[in-house]
Amino acid sequence: MIIYIVEFSILHLLFFGIYKLMLSQETQLKFLRFFLLGSTVLALIVPLLEIPAPSEAVFVNLATSVYPTFEINPTGSNFSSWSWIEIAALALSCLFALKFVSGIIQIAAYYNKSIEKHINGITVREIPKLETSFTFFQWIFIDSSHFENPEDIIQHELGHAKKLHILDMVFFHLLTIPFWWLPSIWLMIKELKKVHEFEADEFALKINDKTYAKTLVQCTLRAHGMNLASSFDDAPIFNRLNFMKKMKKKISTWKVASIAALVAISGAMFACEDELETEIKRIADESNQQIDYSADVKAALDELKQQNPNTEYVVVETSLDNEASIEKLNSYDPGQIAKIFVTKEGDHKRVVMIVSQDSDLFNKTVEVQESDPTNEVFTIVEKAASFPGGIDAFNEYISQNLSYPVQAQQLGVEGRVFIKFIVEKDGSLSNLEVVRGIGAGCDQAALDMMKNSPKWNPGEQRGHKIRQKLIQNILFKLPS
Repeated sequence: MIIYIVEFSILHLLFFGIYKLMLSQETQLKFLRFFLLGSTVLALIVPLLEIPAPSEAVFVNLATSVYPTFEINPTGSNFSSWSWIEIAALALSCLFALKFVSGIIQIAAYYNKSIEKHINGITVREIPKLETSFTFFQWIFIDSSHFENPEDIIQHELGHAKKLHILDMVFFHLLTIPFWWLPSIWLMIKELKKVHEFEADEFALKINDKTYAKTLVQCTLRAHGMNLASSFDDAPIFNRLNFMKKMKKKISTWKVASIAALVAISGAMFACEDELETEIKRIADESNQQIDYSADVKAALDELKQQNPNTEYVVVETSLDNEASIEKLNSYDPGQIAKIFVTKEGDHKRVVMIVSQDSDLFNKTVEVQESDPTNEVFTIVEKAASFPGGIDAFNEYISQNLSYPVQAQQLGVEGRVFIKFIVEKDGSLSNLEVVRGIGAGCDQAALDMMKNSPKWNPGEQRGHKIRQKLIQNILFKLPS
């Protein structure tokens, strides 16, 4: 949840910055309103999207197995000492919710004491001694005796009603309940009110452009504090007069294109879920020990197993940079290879082959692997590496050696941390790396815990010890 809130906040601040920098002086009201509303909705939706990033067989160089998820929770003493922060935030959200409800109640009270009246064929709600006018959905509240030209005021308020400006205000004020601390929400409300007033002015001008400007100058209306309603005096009068003079100016094509590109790029940056992360999560959820290859290799392997259910297949990998290995492969009978793929890892290419476990190529591969002291040529795993004592013992080790960072508890950070590492032939762990983390001290805590792990039981292939890559998945979870 904290990640969603952070991503929404950054996007919304970014979109408001784009508006202020490139659109705030424009006069195309429909586009301005669309951008303010649309960018906010986009900021709400984008963090929920998962768009796979294009990649070229990024899984070949990953771990061959994923250990089951371990869930770690904070101790009660650490968390409870900071619970007042959440209580204070919730209390403020409740205050804004009460303010929203009280605004609705206040408008309902105005409605109950108003009298329905028809002026120039327009239905209004007449309220004696109401010094200003305002609109709530289709209700126009006004004291017509307070204005020299009430018809102009009513036309302005009718513009608010017909364009359903109240829906924009309700939407944004509902957002202030959970996001009261986000400045871009309040700034957008201010900008949107200006756009609403200009749109209502534009509507009224079409009806009577001779007296409307005079009415604006004559009316020195005061703000009434009703945030949910659309009011005639929400924008400075002279700003509105100047705006009406340049209302027909169009937005430059280059500016529209630039804004569209910036919004698209910003959205894609946050929505783009790296393919590596998606695959790791899927593997962790589906299996404890699952071979991890690229999609095309997996598809070919599944197809071969369906066609030959009694045959065991393994995947053999090597780098095209290793001339000795490629020379050996060229000497083998091509008929022994069921499928072959060439994949790219940055500037390097690798050969991935699917072979029968009973083939001569497989036997020779094991021999090559054993004779290669670096073990960087092939990765073939039959018996996966394991923690001494198994999964239960490993979970016990984690629970005793990993604590929920206080910083993460204070910030409400939770989620999965994936640690990639290699189990060497002697059982020691090397090449430890955070594949995907959540920050706030959780990544480093998990990494330190794995670095201090005792030696593992190394992986084996036909009785021979081999190096194996693994991924440990740790879920940091706060109490609900």
